[in-house]
Amino acid sequence: MAKLGNVVAIGGEINVGIHSRVQKLIAFLNLGSDNVRFVGIWGMSGIGKTTIARAVFDRISAHFECSIFLHEVREDSRRYGPKNLQEKILSEIYCIKDLRITNVFEGSNMMKRRLCYKKVLIVLDDIDHLEQLEALAGKRDWFGAGSRVIITTKDKHLLVAHKFDKMYKVEMLKEDEAIQLFSWYAFKKNSPAKDYEELSTQIVHYAGCLPLALEVLGRYLYGRDVSEWRSAVEKLETIPDKEIIEKLKLSFNGLEEHEKKIFLDIACFFKGKKKDYITRVLDSFDFHPVIGIKILTEKSLLTISEGRILMHPLIQEMGWHIVRQEAPEKPGKQSRLWIEKDICHVLARDEVTENIEGLWLNLSTPKDVVIKNESFEKMNKLRLLKIHYACVSRGPNCIPDEIRWLNWHGYPSKFLPDSFEAEKLVCLKLKYSRIIQLWKGIKLLDKLKFINLCHSRKLIRTPDFTRIPNLVRLILEDCSSLTEIHPSVGHLKSLQLLNLRNCRNLRGLPKQIFLERLEVMILSGCSKVDEFPEILGTMNCVIEVYMEATSIKELHPSVFEHLPSLVLLNLSYCKNLTSLPNSICRLKCIQALILSGCSKLDKLPEELGQIESLQELYGNETAISEPPSSLVLLKNLKILSFGGCKGMASQTQSLSSWMLREKCHDSRGLVIPSVSGLTSLVDLDLSDCNLLDGGIPCDLGSLSSLKELNLGGNNFTSISAANIKSLSRLKTLELVGCERLEILPELPPGIRYVYADNCTSLQCEPDQILKNKSLRGVSFTNCFQLLENQQTSCTTDTLELLLLKIIEYNSRICLPGRNIPAWFSYQNSGPSIKIELPSNWYNDNFMGFAVCVVFDFMTKFSAYYRFDLRKHPGLVIRLTGRDREFAFGFVPIYIGTENKIHSDHTCLAFVRLAVSNPNDVTSMEFHLETSVTAKALGIHLVYRKEADKNLIPRITGY
Repeated sequence: MAKLGNVVAIGGEINVGIHSRVQKLIAFLNLGSDNVRFVGIWGMSGIGKTTIARAVFDRISAHFECSIFLHEVREDSRRYGPKNLQEKILSEIYCIKDLRITNVFEGSNMMKRRLCYKKVLIVLDDIDHLEQLEALAGKRDWFGAGSRVIITTKDKHLLVAHKFDKMYKVEMLKEDEAIQLFSWYAFKKNSPAKDYEELSTQIVHYAGCLPLALEVLGRYLYGRDVSEWRSAVEKLETIPDKEIIEKLKLSFNGLEEHEKKIFLDIACFFKGKKKDYITRVLDSFDFHPVIGIKILTEKSLLTISEGRILMHPLIQEMGWHIVRQEAPEKPGKQSRLWIEKDICHVLARDEVTENIEGLWLNLSTPKDVVIKNESFEKMNKLRLLKIHYACVSRGPNCIPDEIRWLNWHGYPSKFLPDSFEAEKLVCLKLKYSRIIQLWKGIKLLDKLKFINLCHSRKLIRTPDFTRIPNLVRLILEDCSSLTEIHPSVGHLKSLQLLNLRNCRNLRGLPKQIFLERLEVMILSGCSKVDEFPEILGTMNCVIEVYMEATSIKELHPSVFEHLPSLVLLNLSYCKNLTSLPNSICRLKCIQALILSGCSKLDKLPEELGQIESLQELYGNETAISEPPSSLVLLKNLKILSFGGCKGMASQTQSLSSWMLREKCHDSRGLVIPSVSGLTSLVDLDLSDCNLLDGGIPCDLGSLSSLKELNLGGNNFTSISAANIKSLSRLKTLELVGCERLEILPELPPGIRYVYADNCTSLQCEPDQILKNKSLRGVSFTNCFQLLENQQTSCTTDTLELLLLKIIEYNSRICLPGRNIPAWFSYQNSGPSIKIELPSNWYNDNFMGFAVCVVFDFMTKFSAYYRFDLRKHPGLVIRLTGRDREFAFGFVPIYIGTENKIHSDHTCLAFVRLAVSNPNDVTSMEFHLETSVTAKALGIHLVYRKEADKNLIPRITGY
């Protein structure tokens, strides 16, 4: 075996990427062991299983007394039977001509008797049935010590069923390997010829890096000119290569009938979608998808990645080809339609037939589509219908009785057809429809499990659900005209999800409910709902209830007695809610209680601490002035938020702003009980709680798990160092808007981010700002008294000192200032700068780039989520090399406020460069992409010897 660079020549064939795969397989074989080992190679058709097996065979066969490579076992077994293959093995090993075996049983016994004393290597190529394995390599005791049996197969389950020692899945070639392999066949060298590079890449992408396709297409295109190549590429987009398809089709031909249907449905409709969704749809067709998808995966026709079902492009192309061949020139006679052009053609010309089982029109943007009224009458086998973004003037006259899954986005009619009697229907999904009412009266739909009419804003009422006993999900979100729900919904025994979010005109719910299997109830935004239904019995399955922004005034104590498994309760912005019943404290499973924005809620149950399971408590923006003392017992609590609970505030709210400020200072803020027992607490928000000096809990430092602490917007002048320094796991401290705060407390050694924006009284020496080596971001916007004797800006010396610490700690800082120090080698006005780098600018002493940005803000930031308070203006760095360009992002500024900045500010940051062959980079462009208005940008190359000697101002270039 001769090695040619990265290409291995075996038996006159060109094989790319073989070496690493062979090495791995040889490791699986464990040739040093005297045990008999069975090793399987599996993967999709054409991926190179036989090539790898042949390479391994050639490499190791000399280590065995006898060896045989049996090609195409599947085909030979089909033609001549396994007895013939047994004769081949024995004849080859014992050099006996015309050896004859009466039957397979005799052959198995003969193999066992004759081979059990020999150390043999047997390769069985392309096994597709367990019977073949049992006839040719039934058990390990058939073979002598140290023997090895290798098989190749497309079906992983064969290896599992026969208890193989190791199973090696052949992975697809990498793109560079695929281009190299294709080039050997198309150009007889390891890279594309000039002017063919882009075309070669297109073909490799079409082939999906599959070796079989690369070989077939490479041989076909060898010796052809560029115009012929372009023509071939265009042809492949509409007409697949027959040789490739026929070889791939062998896997399909071996499937059972229902497996073929699953495969074709996935190829035409569902590739790339979530497995759970596909399983639900296929189950509605009685295709038994759980085992079917597993078998297709084992046979290498499907793969599952991150919960989605995937398929190689050429395998999908093979599926399409099979469907098209049902009626090549007449798509209306095919079983499945998924191409927009074909669907619009047959619907507009009424060329549909009863052959159509599935129609999937999934437009990316709205488009007018003509549908003949009679079209659906002919499709009496239609089981799947999806229409998305098709602008249709009116709905169909009828919907076929065989329909199982009906998904019509923007359904155009006010009602379903009068003839609608789809007793087999499992899913009815009519999002954004013009439906007023689905149907009148009662319909028997005992197979119907899913109804989704969300955003159907003309829907007025729901139907009677009495004869839809198996409904699992009812989604009526944003049906803003819905005024009433039929009482029968309260007794759907199979219902698991009830979603009525933003049904703003819904006047009420059924008076009584008993939903045995309900798991999630969503009433958020039902602003006219002021009463929760009476629960008639224990609903053990309910885990989440959402009632945000409803008009609920109170909850009857029995509600929580009937919801023993409740995990999450969201009552945020129920502005009429005044209290919670004590029965909530007897819940054993609840983990999250969300009361944010309940402005009339002024107290929590005294026994709150009994809820041992509670992990998250949100009481921000409520009227709570003093949480119960039992709060300290919540040992599993991880998040506690009372932000915006101002306590017993002053009554003189109408006075002028200066008087208001003085009164607020004298008013009583939120009174926090002991927190020493909150040993699991990770996030504590006490912002805007009108806390004065001494108002912070004295045992705050005992919170050993705390990582985020928000004390912003309060009125204290100082914070006890003991309280903060003892928080050993604290990573983020927010003090934004503490206008009376004069000095920062001593920080814990592990702190990473400090946000002290708008702390207008804060004073701090430069060497104290970055005292902690763990700090990664510090923001002091609008802190104009921050630096002693520097009311409006930083001096060059101050910036130098800060920059040295920033480089040492790899951190960044933002503070008032308007000048870029003169010693920054590259400076420019505006948000970007481009620098031409000197040759050999990169050496062992290079540390990175110092960045200085002068900016202000003209507008407020966009809205932010609670857990993403910080603003991250981003710096995009584009690198230009001798033969390449690329870019990466960096965040130079961390800011803790969304208020306007009152003057210029300076940000200092340090960027480390991680790029291969850095001296190939000849220029760099830095561009600040953000809502920040950047006035100037400075860049400086930093080298270790200058930084170590504090000589940054004297550095000149490199």
